[in-house]
Order: sequence, then structure tokens, then C-alpha cells
Amino acid sequence: MVSFKLARTLISISGENMKQIHFLGPEGSYCEIAVNKLVQLLGYSPNEIELVPGSSIKKVIENVDNLDKIIGVVPLENSIEGIVRETLDNLVKTSSKVMMNMEVIVKISHCLITKASRYDEIDTIVSHTQGLAQCNDFINRNFPDGVELKTATSTSEAVRSIMDKPGNWAAIGTKIAATHYSLPVLKEGINDQPENYTKFVLLDNKVADPTGNDLSTIAFSVRNKPGALVDILIPFTQNNINLCRIESRPSKKNLGDYLFFIDFDGHIEDEKVKDTIGKIAPNVDFYRFMGSYPKCSKND
Repeated sequence: MVSFKLARTLISISGENMKQIHFLGPEGSYCEIAVNKLVQLLGYSPNEIELVPGSSIKKVIENVDNLDKIIGVVPLENSIEGIVRETLDNLVKTSSKVMMNMEVIVKISHCLITKASRYDEIDTIVSHTQGLAQCNDFINRNFPDGVELKTATSTSEAVRSIMDKPGNWAAIGTKIAATHYSLPVLKEGINDQPENYTKFVLLDNKVADPTGNDLSTIAFSVRNKPGALVDILIPFTQNNINLCRIESRPSKKNLGDYLFFIDFDGHIEDEKVKDTIGKIAPNVDFYRFMGSYPKCSKND
């Protein structure tokens, strides 16, 4: 669990510079819910911050990288659908000042939002790709004759987009978004898995102080030779460092070239982590430290 002491530490890192929090919008998104949890944890009052909804994950990340005195909040990973690719792909393009500084987990409960009064009146459903994927069984079960699926940059943008649409349109999003845009909820809790959680990360230009219960993330590429990835992983085993996640993404340079992302237990200031990074450095073509931050759980 993230402590109050840590929250005050994070405040002191950014101090008076922390004026704006950019997040994936518009209003009513799960990302805004995550922001409100973080704001509460950090102890900010409404007159100390300005919440700025962004049009896309890419835009939020670019703003943190290019503008001064702001932080960002973006989705990183869903318990059902896995990593949010847009977040990883854009984070790795940023300068080294953009780092994951904190994480928060939000329970996902999707709603079918529409002016229609019955399922058979609906022929088009719009949502974020993750929202559509997380409700796939519900869609197939309740729309056996098929329905057109359209994607939006966020679940709240999907809800906003049907405000002026007729009743044959529906959106998958939050109950908060439905209330914000004055739209009816036809069905709540439509996600296929009731235990559905998304991890969101706070992006800042400072490394959070060690807490003794931390997670670190790095990105790297390896040389195209036998055993190259194994050479990277062995030092983690030698130093008894637990790997929590390994993800690969195309480098988008050459076919067959990949970037690897690793989450592991520990903080970048830990001696055994420093030793591990020192051992893998000679074996990578590209390396990017992406942050050390306190772990949280779904109960935080």
C-alpha cells in the first residue's frame, strides 16, 4: 500500500511546479477516475491543481515531455487485455526526463450507454479498443445478428460522441461519463470479467524516493544473435531480482527488430539493481530507464 509519507514525498519532489495534471479525456474517463484517486492520495486541494483532459494517450505523453511544470496520467495495463500498447510505444519515444513515478489501480465497470430502450434498436457500438475487447462476450451474446463496432480514443470520448447520435448508437463507457453527458445507461456491469482492473501511471520528471516496496521499469533492445536476451536476464537471476513482466514491441525500424520492456522488483537506487544494470549495459543496443515507483494493489 502507498503510504501517506510517500505522498508527501512526491509533493515535495514537484512542489510549486506541479500545476497541471494532463490525462486521457474527455471528462468521465477511467483515467480521470485514476487522477482523482492520485490527487486524493497526494493531498492536493482543488485550488492547487488544474486537470487538463488530453485527446489521446500520445498527446498526454508528448505534453509531459515537451511542456514544463506538468505531470500526466495514462493507462498502462489491464488485467484482462494486458498492456496498453499506445502507452508503451509513445513512452519509449520520450526524452529521459519522462518517468513513471507512481501507479494506481482502478476497478473497471463498463456500461452500455444509449438512447435506445432495447438491444435490438442498436446497430452501432463505439468505445475504446480495450472497452470493446473487454465486453466482447456481452456483445456477441446480446447482438447475435451482428452490430457495427467503432473505436474511439477513450471510453469517455465514445460516450461524448453519441450525444447527438440517434438511438441506434450506443457507447461503452463509465457511469460517470453517462451522467456527465446526460445520457441514459441501458445496462451496467457489461464487462465479461467482473474482476477487471486497469493500472494507471503518473508521469513526472523525477524518480520517486525508495520505499522498500518498489517496482522499476526499463526498456532495451538486444543485438540479433543467439542467446542475446538470455544474457540480459541472467544478471537478474544472479542478483535474485524478481521479474514481474516482460513485454516485446516492434521497434518500427526493421522487420524482426524488437524493444523489450521489463518490470522488476526493486528501486534503481538499490545496490543489487545498480549491479544488474551495470552487467546488462554491455549487451544492449538501446537502453531506457523508465522509472522506479512504489507498488500499489487493487485495494489501495
